[in-house]
Amino acid sequence: MSTIKNEIFQLNKIISEEFTNCALPISEDLVNFINSKSKRIRASLIFLMAKSLNYNISYEIFNLACCVELIHNATLIHDDIIDNAELRRGKISLNKKLGNNLSVLTGDLILSAAMKKLSLFSNNNLLKIFSSAMNNMVKGEINQYFSKNRLPSFDEYINKTNAKTAELFNAGLLSLCEIVNIKEKKEIQDFAYNFGIAFQLKDDLTNIEKNDTSKPQLNDILNGIYTLPVIYLDQIIPLPNNNIDILKEIKDHPQIIQKTRKTIKDYIDKAINSLYFIPDNSYKEEIINISKSLYLS
Repeated sequence: MSTIKNEIFQLNKIISEEFTNCALPISEDLVNFINSKSKRIRASLIFLMAKSLNYNISYEIFNLACCVELIHNATLIHDDIIDNAELRRGKISLNKKLGNNLSVLTGDLILSAAMKKLSLFSNNNLLKIFSSAMNNMVKGEINQYFSKNRLPSFDEYINKTNAKTAELFNAGLLSLCEIVNIKEKKEIQDFAYNFGIAFQLKDDLTNIEKNDTSKPQLNDILNGIYTLPVIYLDQIIPLPNNNIDILKEIKDHPQIIQKTRKTIKDYIDKAINSLYFIPDNSYKEEIINISKSLYLS
């Protein structure tokens, strides 16, 4: 993302400074985690959306991007604890390195830093947007926990995906609308929803295809968390009782992967179509390229 290289560099610096001098025994581990390889996709979309509409990246927008990335990183730590994950971004996960107790507190510390960033905004709507998003994100995780080994309907799966993933994309971009007074809020929300759904579908597919070695693979289905490929498999054959056999059947039916990719493309097409109000420029083109990469890669 060469068009916002400087903004991402500055963002990483701001995030690091939040914890570099916090004088805690976990400071080094926390800074290493925050600085570990990350696409900063949520912040990147905020920067690109602002610049595509000819807005300068102000102090407030940097704070917003920082807030979104902090919340995202806190949820990753908590997710790894729940999943008993051993890897994150190609490195040993914090829960494996520090233990669950300290990792919970580390995630909480990052969340508190995000709340501090939110307190700097004079617009109270941002607090409402993020508090609603975080409430829905946690509810999505709780509902997922209690629906293990139960096949959801397509609509149930999409609703859970919206809560878990699309909500944070929406919170960031809707907050941008509040900061710079973008009038097309519905279009922005449509983009965030459809991009967020596609983003999670891609992650679910990668979880099956084992293209990403930086984190544990096949974790979801083996743990009874049934994603879209399982729903599509059930439309072809009765689901096996064993989760390992479910994975085998998906791999033995390549049309399942193809159908999932088609669904990702459908959501991305809707996301891109919602950007009609943005004039053609290099920043809009980069948003579109990021979006298309979810089904082309």
